[in-house]
Amino acid sequence: MTTTAMRGLSGLGALTLAAAALTTVAAPAAHAAGTTYYVSASTGSDSNSGTSPDAPWKSLAQVGGRTFQPGDTVAFRAGDTWTGQLAPHGSGTAGAPITFTSYGTGARPKLDGRGAVASVVLLANQHDVTVNGFEITNSAGPITSSTPYRIGVNVFAQDIGAVPNVRITGNWVHDVDAPPNSSNPGSGGIIYTVRGSATPTYFTGLTVQDNEVANIASYGISGWSTWMQRDGWTSLWPFLGAPTTEYRAFTPSTGTVIRNNYVHGIAAGGIAPLVVRDTLVEHNTVADTAQAHGNVAIWWADADNTTVQFNEISGTKYNGPQMDGDALDADEDSRGSLVQYNYSHDNGGGFFISVSGDSAPATAVVRYNVSQNDRNEIFTFSTNTTSVQVYNNTVWVSPSSSAMTALTAVYHNAAGVTMSNNIIHNGASLPYDTGGAVTYDRNWYDGGPVPGTDRAALTGNPGLTAPGTATSIADLAGYRPTATSPVLRQGLELANDGGRDAAGTALPQGMPDLGALQRTAGPGTVEAAPTVTSSYATGQGALAAVADGSDASSWASPSSGVAMGGQLTLAWSNPRTVSQVELATHFGAGQGITRFDVQYWNGAAWVTALADATVAWSSNSATVERRSVTLPTAVTTAQLRLVVRAANLQWGDFAVNEIGTR
Repeated sequence: MTTTAMRGLSGLGALTLAAAALTTVAAPAAHAAGTTYYVSASTGSDSNSGTSPDAPWKSLAQVGGRTFQPGDTVAFRAGDTWTGQLAPHGSGTAGAPITFTSYGTGARPKLDGRGAVASVVLLANQHDVTVNGFEITNSAGPITSSTPYRIGVNVFAQDIGAVPNVRITGNWVHDVDAPPNSSNPGSGGIIYTVRGSATPTYFTGLTVQDNEVANIASYGISGWSTWMQRDGWTSLWPFLGAPTTEYRAFTPSTGTVIRNNYVHGIAAGGIAPLVVRDTLVEHNTVADTAQAHGNVAIWWADADNTTVQFNEISGTKYNGPQMDGDALDADEDSRGSLVQYNYSHDNGGGFFISVSGDSAPATAVVRYNVSQNDRNEIFTFSTNTTSVQVYNNTVWVSPSSSAMTALTAVYHNAAGVTMSNNIIHNGASLPYDTGGAVTYDRNWYDGGPVPGTDRAALTGNPGLTAPGTATSIADLAGYRPTATSPVLRQGLELANDGGRDAAGTALPQGMPDLGALQRTAGPGTVEAAPTVTSSYATGQGALAAVADGSDASSWASPSSGVAMGGQLTLAWSNPRTVSQVELATHFGAGQGITRFDVQYWNGAAWVTALADATVAWSSNSATVERRSVTLPTAVTTAQLRLVVRAANLQWGDFAVNEIGTR
């Protein structure tokens, strides 16, 4: 499979970003901070004072010829239309931003570039500025081979250092031109651009919120920077317009927020923040992207600690092999991505990709998402995927006549993927990759093949309320388990699980239900893994393995001199109520604990909650078996102890894969 990070490199020309718009203009005489200026294309005159709705300015040129001061507001008359470019000057402060907005009643004021300007709105080296409430368009008509790249809103910075608090909010950006079949993250609806090589430059707190971005011939919301070099990645794509000599060491924009936007009808990618750290992409609706070129609805690259949550993604077009078409993608050099609480449906290429290149890693946690009727490759793990945890997701794949390839697909040197606690309804009987890159661990399989490498696979009807019927991200209740569902409290207990499920239900302390939605709310406390101690020495594995949230890892006592009466003790950061204790063990008939006491710490002493509990193991293979015991009375404690009374000692030791509580 072609590395996803290299999407769209075919024959695109260089993008000219109208750097000439950075030309310095003479500042007018100083005026009082906090002035409101009015602009009307229908009733204004540039000879007016502009400081009253009754005496507004008229033209964009008049606005562009002023340098505004902190606290100023420039209000455009509702219902009016301007042709050309809004390129204002001046910056605000954190407490007194400069605001461009509307006044009066009626339709949003319209800024129309008519395809004749590179960017309709250009904020160049300006900080603490808000653009709110406009209709913005930049199209010359039908796309032809000579159509140039265009931008709706371009937030531009070059060799200036930190650029704080630019906000693009509440706008309708639509019909922005690009050449045919474009896939250029430097052009589109709302774009941030960082150029230069002399002074490290980056945005801080850039916010793109509450906008509708539609019918765009390239990208919906995206951005890039020349300050991106690391891990062998030395430059971005030529069509962005920066020479390779301009690129410099990684200096990301920080604290970017892309929230509550409706992005639809996009030729290439929907939302794509590049060269960023601590980015939040949430509560967006992204539909019908990649309509003219293989791409992904939401993807990010050269990015640290990106959180993508509460988004609804649908209708991404699959343009054929090696052309993506997925909902989500942790792309080139993306570290520490967190993908949670999203609803993905009817995407032609699949649900999630992780991929990188050069020497860069791709690491992510993918949890508590619902994927309904996505197609092709549901999960794709490709080049340099090094650590991806996929847990407590619900994947519902119905039979389809469209291209269907794999439930999990692995390419190149991907490794270190774990999939656990997921519910997978595989109505299309898609295969799983079992080559070793993916560790399958206590997933529920309904239909289709079952990976033979899953340590503790569970199968059958998961007993969900009304699966496959969701109509929006607010309508996921059909994926909640019923009262008699076999998935209840069967999940591995995973540390730092986020505290809530896809629908907002608080998670239990202890073993959760499988899948993206819980049946019953718990306290929702986010805990690290418990501390594990033992009176026994270690013969194999690590002691922490008995409570690390994985059936695949195990701990064993020494292979000789094992005396009964020793202890295994788990200590949590917060008290929890325990009614059942579960042991998971492989080769249980040869090395499983068979009799034990359960004790708890009451704050002053150890108290026996259950004496001489017995379990029997039927397998002597690598398949993990699970055995549970129920306490006579539930106890609330922060420490739990198993006192080993008897064990199978075929090889002289006993072993435990996992100890869980319900």
